[in-house]
Amino acid sequence: MRYAMPNPELINSTYYLRLHVPKDVADKAKGTAVAVPVGDTIVHAKVGTVVKVSLRTKEAAEAKRRLVQALPAIERHWDSLRKGPITLSHKQCVALAGELYSTFVEVLDENPGLPEMWKGVRVADQWAKKPTLGPYDELKVGTPQPSAKDSMEQRFGGFTDALLRRHGLHVDEDSRWRLIQQVANALDKASTINLQKAEGDYSDSGTTAVFPKFEPPSVETAQEKATSHHKPAKLTLSNVVDAQVQRRSLGTAAKPFPAKTVNKFKMVAAEFSKHRGSADATTITPKEIDAWMVSMLQDGKLSNTTIRQRIGNLSTIIEWAIKQSLGELYSNGNPVAKVTPPEGQSVRSEDRTLRLDEARKILLASRKETKPELRWGPWLLAYSGARVGEIAQLTINDFFQHGGHWFYRITSKGGKRVKVQSSIRRVTVHPDVVAEGFLTYLRESGLPKDTRLFPVRTNENLQSWIRNDLQLDRKELAPNHGWRHLFEDLALLAGMQESAKRYITGRVTGHSSEGYGKSDAMLPALATEMKKIGCIISIADGNARRGAE
Repeated sequence: MRYAMPNPELINSTYYLRLHVPKDVADKAKGTAVAVPVGDTIVHAKVGTVVKVSLRTKEAAEAKRRLVQALPAIERHWDSLRKGPITLSHKQCVALAGELYSTFVEVLDENPGLPEMWKGVRVADQWAKKPTLGPYDELKVGTPQPSAKDSMEQRFGGFTDALLRRHGLHVDEDSRWRLIQQVANALDKASTINLQKAEGDYSDSGTTAVFPKFEPPSVETAQEKATSHHKPAKLTLSNVVDAQVQRRSLGTAAKPFPAKTVNKFKMVAAEFSKHRGSADATTITPKEIDAWMVSMLQDGKLSNTTIRQRIGNLSTIIEWAIKQSLGELYSNGNPVAKVTPPEGQSVRSEDRTLRLDEARKILLASRKETKPELRWGPWLLAYSGARVGEIAQLTINDFFQHGGHWFYRITSKGGKRVKVQSSIRRVTVHPDVVAEGFLTYLRESGLPKDTRLFPVRTNENLQSWIRNDLQLDRKELAPNHGWRHLFEDLALLAGMQESAKRYITGRVTGHSSEGYGKSDAMLPALATEMKKIGCIISIADGNARRGAE
């Protein structure tokens, strides 16, 4: 990693990435554009003396994650400029054009538009490839014959440059012209398919594998090529993370890392590399790790618990490196093992738990809210002990009825995430939640059945509402996770079977005696156990009366 890790800059309440162009590529870079991943989108940024990109978030932690995600793309752009233009093969040009074809065909599959539009597109594309003078132009003396190269550039050049920026490629002029020609051919195929669909003919979906997969070319300089067989490739901490991500994605039953997890390890790799002044994963010493830890402690911005977690994450990356090298790296053991991480003051479970009066205040206040996560999030959390991330990704499709009772699935299917395998379960919709009108909300919401009921930021929105609007600012309180502890206490108070409580909260130990959820036959029994949980508001009121007496 050649750059020092910058920090996001806050400008008018929004965070930005602002990076100075390295001096060795300043002249070549000026006026170019670079494709930068920001969250789930790609932003095309113009390069001057700096690269400035909005990270499209007002949250500091999210801005840091997005910055770490964006930097490698910018670094690849500098590398491509340093090493000069490369040559693309015919197959690589066809493959790149195929990506554009797939985009036009897949995005417009459901609603291809009007046939007249695609007929017009085809006429314009054909004219660009073989331009002719118009009838009035022919009457003008000395009017030059239009150039196919100029018209192709005007029609397809923008698409071509966008493809090159997406892959961080700096190609020679001949390669770019050949790619423009392939883009023209690919878009001609796409418009043919979309015209057929617009006219009601879906016999050819356009998904046939006509185009090869793009394999990026080598961007080594001549000097590097001459010496590469003598010089082993440098292994960086970021490379180790990338390799582990790839390994986790292999196989038919793979369980890939969530993007959030990848970003977490990438950030640790980048920050430790910046501190020690090297990204080399083969030369890490305990002294460097200890110095990084001490600097974070002295900085005072992170808690001891967070610093301990970062040291643990670094240990995990190094452990991956050891296994990926089949034990050739760090034969004396993981260097992190020789460092003593800081002790943190742990918060007792009862202090993190919502108290009955706090739970009552939240549930009553939610009745006045219109945002779905504030209106229904607390009720689902209160009567399930679920993790807020599990509730946040529910869809209407996850709810079902069996034996007169309503349930919902907490699952990893459909791109959803669960903490561990035992978190996959079916949970009864408590009668109090039904009485509150939640099922009516589902029926009348108008949401597509596979769309999330609550926003991605449900956790943050609920925390902010509870802390700021309701002013439940008790320092030790975990505003959302506190429901989990309270539910377990209420289940114990109500006499719920231990195995049912563990299943409902996703704490299954795997014992064969834990039959809940194994088949539909157990669902009525699960509903019976859930009914043992009484009305939380009434319990809180009764508790308050007893306290007053």
